[in-house]
Amino acid sequence: MTRYRPAPRYLVLLLALLTTPSARAEQEPAAATLLGELRSVTDYDAKAPLDVKTVRAQRRGDITVTELTYASPKGGRVPAYLVTPPGPGPFAGLTFLHWGQGSKNEFLDEALFLARSGVVSLLVDAPHVRPAPWRGSLKGAAIYDSSLQMLVDMRRAVDLLASRPEVDARRLGFVGHSMGAMVGGALAGVEPRLRAFVLMNGVGDYSKSIREMELDNEKQLANAMSKEDFAKLVRKMAVLDGVVGVGHAAPRALFFQNGRSDAWVTAAQVNTFIDAATMPKLAKVYEGGHELGDAARRDRAQWLRTHLGFGEVPAFGPPMIALPTPPELHGLPLPEWTKARPVLTIPGMEEVQVRRALTYTRAGGRDYKLDLYIPEAVSQGRVPLIVLVHGLLHPDLTPLVRDLPAFAGQARWLATQGFAVALVELGSPSTGIEKSQWLTRVADLQKRVDAALAFVRKQAATEPLDADRVCLMAMSAGGLWGLSPALSKAPPAWLRCAVAWYPLLGGPDVPRGLGPMDGLKAANARKVPPLLVLRAGLDTPPLNAALDDFVKEARSRGAPLTLMELPEGHHGFELTDDVEDSREAMRKTALFFEEHLLP
Repeated sequence: MTRYRPAPRYLVLLLALLTTPSARAEQEPAAATLLGELRSVTDYDAKAPLDVKTVRAQRRGDITVTELTYASPKGGRVPAYLVTPPGPGPFAGLTFLHWGQGSKNEFLDEALFLARSGVVSLLVDAPHVRPAPWRGSLKGAAIYDSSLQMLVDMRRAVDLLASRPEVDARRLGFVGHSMGAMVGGALAGVEPRLRAFVLMNGVGDYSKSIREMELDNEKQLANAMSKEDFAKLVRKMAVLDGVVGVGHAAPRALFFQNGRSDAWVTAAQVNTFIDAATMPKLAKVYEGGHELGDAARRDRAQWLRTHLGFGEVPAFGPPMIALPTPPELHGLPLPEWTKARPVLTIPGMEEVQVRRALTYTRAGGRDYKLDLYIPEAVSQGRVPLIVLVHGLLHPDLTPLVRDLPAFAGQARWLATQGFAVALVELGSPSTGIEKSQWLTRVADLQKRVDAALAFVRKQAATEPLDADRVCLMAMSAGGLWGLSPALSKAPPAWLRCAVAWYPLLGGPDVPRGLGPMDGLKAANARKVPPLLVLRAGLDTPPLNAALDDFVKEARSRGAPLTLMELPEGHHGFELTDDVEDSREAMRKTALFFEEHLLP
């Protein structure tokens, strides 16, 4: 099955560089109209009494689970669980909405788990699973009324949480699964009090499914009414589509979670939902189907913690999503992908020694630094070295590279394989916001790569490094500057190999004469050190087209190139594709390094 392509989340500038302008601007008036209608139909009297009534309360250890109901602005009552930790707070608050086949029980275990970290949770029953006489329906034309009621009832759920004395109303979030994610997407456009939304296996354009009668349920719906009434229903449902809300969610954060083998949600539907969303956002794919599993549960808890500020979430090993370690970075508006760690974790990786902030060169009035990760294998003698080369980042982000979990985690898992790793801050090639200015300083970054290599080799005088066994590893646009030493006319003998993951290897804005293809054509291809190029099959077509051209040219010239294909991989797969294929690609990369670096 062709899987979805998460919206830009690893290198936003790079993807913008490689893609043509979208047609979204042309659609904006319609989107604005739908948003206005969404906000109108979900309006309600926020001053009306909630009329909360307790059904029963029970203790789960020191955590209290209160079964209650509150008044729905659309009539009837809303059954819910309120899960509260011990103590006065103030606690973060979460609202949960289940999938269509479930009830408020779906997330009860998760709410109990999060309560131990200081989270109050409100788990709501959707109208179609409520007891009579409050029950609604998702069948026939009633689907609109029930869907709208879900949205309004979730807004009242926020009122209820915010009214609780133990809840900090400034730290509220939402978690929704399937149907709950569809509702949550729309909610993101109308409920500013919620700071963070987790949307699991959702369809953002359900009105299209109805219009095109994709499933039996929609076909039965069309057959049950006149053509005119059916068209009116589709138009009304379009107002409630998740894409309408997520397209205007900013500055609220969004986390999309999807199963690799989901039989209910198509690749196109997931793409549409994610691509419609504003930044900040993160998208991850997991092994499994529509239900998702423990890895997704772990990640959403850790991601929510970065936005809502509750206590530590118990887990084995390092957190897979976390704020950077230095406290001074916690208040910065960092892209969501920077908080994610590589999906391959190795026991002991957090204990790797790090020589921090070593200045390797000075340019433009500032120091450029690197961190040196030293493996335990140094007890057995000098160790070979891998130099990590990052890609195209916003200029404000590049000084933080060494502190971001996305890059530090990469250095740590490689170091546990027995290699020293230099995580290098290289700066940005950009000189302005115009597209034509994004790669104007490629030559400067190529020089800094050379300076970093020279510096780390000199460190062999004071560190247990083998200066004669060095490899490069470039990611994304880092291919433009990270491969330049390997593609020079006379590559040094100590440079034993180079790896490029989902690399940018060409394009209309790459400076003439500075691209990897230029280097390849000018070099003696048979003297190029062994190259490993990883192709992510679901990367942007222009990037992969340039990669394919490079591979073809290298092979025609006899260069020692190995192509590793990850057919269902995305750009930044090691951060966002939590599947075994990703981990296997990372292991194969380590084996490539072993082949060329170890005696």
